[in-house]
Amino acid sequence: MAKKVFDKFFVANLKRTAQMVSPMVRRKQKLTEEMSKIQNEIETLDTQIKGMDGHFREITGGYGVEDLIERVVEDTGKKDKDGNPVKYTKWVLKYPETIVPEERETGCCPEPDTQHIQDVPFEEATINGEVIMNENNNESEEFNI
Repeated sequence: MAKKVFDKFFVANLKRTAQMVSPMVRRKQKLTEEMSKIQNEIETLDTQIKGMDGHFREITGGYGVEDLIERVVEDTGKKDKDGNPVKYTKWVLKYPETIVPEERETGCCPEPDTQHIQDVPFEEATINGEVIMNENNNESEEFNI
């Protein structure tokens, strides 16, 4: 390989350019380090999520909680004592037409009696006409077994 010889003007131009680019190179190196740390954290979180919803993935054929459920935050229209809006969170099926089988496949446990349970949102669930959860997702005192 031939040896390259640079003249003094080229070397001076190269040094000035290196001086201008240096902050960007350092920033790029920091971002690359942060990106590898973030990628490792994402892999750790994915492992934890798969550990917790693994049985759902087996049942649904590979679909996890992230694929089937959506978090919806709704405003109640009320304000708290500091004037901030009061919000509540609902967990909604992304695909409402999902069919939940009525029979259990294992047959090991008796079917629960569901004829008295109304099909209403979780925040307003009732059994035999008695409220078991109120709007704030706190157990209601009206519920008696």
